[in-house]
Amino acid sequence: MTKTFEVTLRFQHPAWDEKDGIRFEVRAATKAEAIKYARMDAKRDGHIGFGFTGKGRATFSAQEAGA
Repeated sequence: MTKTFEVTLRFQHPAWDEKDGIRFEVRAATKAEAIKYARMDAKRDGHIGFGFTGKGRATFSAQEAGA
């Protein structure tokens, strides 16, 4: 059974428009799976990945939507 999760990507040194984090809405069975899918989306979007971004450490947190 899948649930909807709101996953937030935050950077250690965010740009001004990333202070509140970047949100992804993901359907997954568990929080770990939701973070995995959000990480793939963030790589595809270019928010994380190859090269130096100067934003420091990237962290993901997941929460069940509506909770």
